[in-house]
Amino acid sequence: MADLPLLLFPAVRNVQPQTGNRFVPKYPHSPTRERQAQRLGEKFNTFATIFDNKKGELLELISGAEPEFVLVIETAGEINKFQQAVRSAGLEWLAEWDETIESNDDFYDVNTAGDRLERAFKGRLYLSMTNQQGISEVISLWDQWKKGEGLPYGKGKWATIFEHITDLRRWGVQEQLIETGIVDEWEQSLQEDPDQSIRFQVDLFYRQTGIRRKQNEQDLEHLIRELGGNLLSAFIDMEGISFHSVKAELPAASIRQIIDECRNGVLNIELLMFSGIMHYRPTGQALTSVPDDLIDNPQAPDSPVDNDPVVAILDGVPYIGHEWLRDRILLDDPDNLEAEYQVGERKHGTAMASLVIHGELDAGETPLSRPIYFHPILQVDPNNRWRSVQEYVPENVFYEDRIERAVRRMFEGEGEVPPQAPSVRIVNLSFGDPVREFSHAMSPCARLLDWLSWKYKILFCVSAGNYSASIDLEVNDEFVDLEENEKVRITLQSINKESAKRRLISPAESINSITVGSVHHDESIVEILGNRIDLLPFDGLPSPVNRLGYGFRRSVKPEIFLPGGKQLYSSPMLQADTKFNISDTGVPPGQKVVTEGSEGASSSTTYTRGTSNATALATRAAAKIYETIEQIRQINPEKILEEQVSILIKALLVHGASKGDAYPILEQHLKELSPPKKWKEFASKFLGYGEVDIERVLSCTEQRATVIGCGTLTQRQKHEYRFPLPPSLANENTWRRLTITLAWFSPINSNHRNFRQAALNFSPPNDDLLNLVRHEADHNQVKRGTVQHEILESKRVSDYQEGDYLVIPVQCRPDAIENLDEEIDYALVVTLEVKEGVAISIYNEVKVGIQAQIQV
Repeated sequence: MADLPLLLFPAVRNVQPQTGNRFVPKYPHSPTRERQAQRLGEKFNTFATIFDNKKGELLELISGAEPEFVLVIETAGEINKFQQAVRSAGLEWLAEWDETIESNDDFYDVNTAGDRLERAFKGRLYLSMTNQQGISEVISLWDQWKKGEGLPYGKGKWATIFEHITDLRRWGVQEQLIETGIVDEWEQSLQEDPDQSIRFQVDLFYRQTGIRRKQNEQDLEHLIRELGGNLLSAFIDMEGISFHSVKAELPAASIRQIIDECRNGVLNIELLMFSGIMHYRPTGQALTSVPDDLIDNPQAPDSPVDNDPVVAILDGVPYIGHEWLRDRILLDDPDNLEAEYQVGERKHGTAMASLVIHGELDAGETPLSRPIYFHPILQVDPNNRWRSVQEYVPENVFYEDRIERAVRRMFEGEGEVPPQAPSVRIVNLSFGDPVREFSHAMSPCARLLDWLSWKYKILFCVSAGNYSASIDLEVNDEFVDLEENEKVRITLQSINKESAKRRLISPAESINSITVGSVHHDESIVEILGNRIDLLPFDGLPSPVNRLGYGFRRSVKPEIFLPGGKQLYSSPMLQADTKFNISDTGVPPGQKVVTEGSEGASSSTTYTRGTSNATALATRAAAKIYETIEQIRQINPEKILEEQVSILIKALLVHGASKGDAYPILEQHLKELSPPKKWKEFASKFLGYGEVDIERVLSCTEQRATVIGCGTLTQRQKHEYRFPLPPSLANENTWRRLTITLAWFSPINSNHRNFRQAALNFSPPNDDLLNLVRHEADHNQVKRGTVQHEILESKRVSDYQEGDYLVIPVQCRPDAIENLDEEIDYALVVTLEVKEGVAISIYNEVKVGIQAQIQV
């Protein structure tokens, strides 16, 4: 059946959004004023005297500025306008985070009848920088409140704050060093090599003025040098994402002294009393590797390459001399990272370019017709040449800096160099930082991608990351003889047990990006397994190397999955061992890609696997979608603006996702392990929105009609789309599916716990016409990111008349900001379908209905 073009919604209808009461926070039960005074009085007294004893309590700054400390206020529930309250007392606002608070006799949740509930509830953690004047003002307000006196004009919010404070403390080594786990890592490193110097990253609180940030830099450098250390990098200061950091090194003796003082709680080292430090972290390094096995390759296809690039790859240096890549890559290497490589070492970037341009070589697909812009940001690790080729960002470099420079160079140029690739709309990022697992707070690199996405209107396709450690199946050789369904059950449940170790790695939590996971599938033909074992012998399941979601605020992450190659494992060597290790070879199964041979051969290939591969295929799919959009824009240029193209690519990429056959298999083996009534959200950790079938979104069929629309909203605006219902489906009990996807890029607020400034959403149409029921995704979870994807299905009798239509409203509200000043571009994609072969011409009847709307 011939493919049919995508359809366009007619002009959108502006409608008045429903007005309602402003959000009023729901607070849990809190203690009386007298009880709060008893609980917190001593802490306030401590703060009142702290500046009188600067020695051993606060660092007298080298620069001569007055001493400060970070005040941490924990509250039960959310306090509206907390920032304004902090600033009204002369404190400097720093950050806020969500917290989970366990029920106790003072604070507990209640039901509608006011009865106590023994469960954890939501709280907030607020951080502010204060000096003697600021803390004196807060203590004065506290004294007035606890006596029952009214607070001064403009300070009334502090009454609510005092009522709901669960804890009050200073930010210190517990948060800076112990909770991040870096003290444990330092101890382990010194056990392995007692004399080694330790390298680490210091993230500073982002002060509001450049003068204070420079002051912090000078003070920190002085304190590091006092301990015999030095700085490894220049300070990085990115105002757009509130990121201020440096990499440093200290000798073993100083590290031991720091560990001892952290453990015993007696602080004498001035570095540990420096108030400007938020966290100490390992030196972040993006790492990649590719197997060294080589396979001969057939002759490259002879197909034309022309036009401007729309895809950029940020990775290790590619081997552009390979006959499959020759003339298909525009290499821009301003830092001359290629000089760091020896012959045969240009591995990962080459593999990613191969997948983006050609797809799996075993699939025999047509290469992309446009060249790829390639900016290297990784380089070969010279310390790992003896073992295997590994590409990384050196410890004295911030890869956030390399990414920002690369993207800025594309669109703005650098120095005297003009913009290098302003036509790019999709950026492939097939690596991550294995030491920066996502927990609650957004990593600097994720914040950077979100900021760049909004600024330049580009879509990042980001790898979720691989989990390369062994899997403990708690069985040994007998696993091989089990039935396939039992193998799947054991493997999935073993993966679920270690989910805490499999969190996404930075920057996979980025909210504006599309994060990609791997499906356990490829197009290779396996002739010999040897001692290798397939732990998941069913096609289409998520790969056993995947890292697991959720994303920020428990949003759907990864959003989509594409094939990343079948990853096999090796049996345990010892009888008592039950851990199965990854079999990392360059032979099938896997995805066949081009590679650089040890002698620079220009026609070598190998087989690779992982989420990097799946991400490259997602980028390739996005490039195909771009070409489809451009065909539509040539006919209807006013319908899709230039700044909306990447957002529409994002919407269409996710629109093709469905959990498919993998969903019932996961449900069979994992549903009993999910929290009650949370199965759909729980399943998203493993499958996101599902595997993408890209061909479904590039065109329509007689039984499937896809309609697209783009628009711009400001806060508290609402657009209404009308999807015409096909007359032939009326009063039928034929299976039908309605898929709706909404996507946008949001500006960010790095200092707000919600981070996302713009929250868009649609409400699925009422089911009284098609009698539809939601499938697969949790209706709350889909609204937490920047893409909402919903699938509704039914076999029940539809009930509508000719001329009826589905109403799909799209609205916008501010999230991490009081008033949203920005205009937010978005894309909406809607598909109605019945099974192929059913004698109902969905496409033609929807097309006629749209034309009727245009005439009206």
